[in-house]
Amino acid sequence: MRNLPYDLTELLQTEQAFTSDWAILKNAVIEAALNMDARLLELLMQSDTIKAQFFTEIAGALVIDKVKFQDFVSNKAFLPDSYTAFKNRIRLTDGRGDYLSQSRDVVLAWP
Repeated sequence: MRNLPYDLTELLQTEQAFTSDWAILKNAVIEAALNMDARLLELLMQSDTIKAQFFTEIAGALVIDKVKFQDFVSNKAFLPDSYTAFKNRIRLTDGRGDYLSQSRDVVLAWP
């Protein structure tokens, strides 16, 4: 049995509108979910795993939980991006490879 992130990644990669060079465009997916894009919804309903996780049946119709889906797609563990894949701190070095926060040899010189 495969897991949910794998299934979702596999499905999203089949739709050109949600990928660029085989990388998933997180913002495009989230925007499509919030706008109830028919392409995305049809794509998501193809997988029983995804359907069970993000859809609820109400009066015979499947309704997506947009907030739950957005939270899942926004999760750093699902789609890390260049900013959130690293610590959320500015890291300055002294030129020798040591971080300034780890060094005690820092001098502020004003012109």
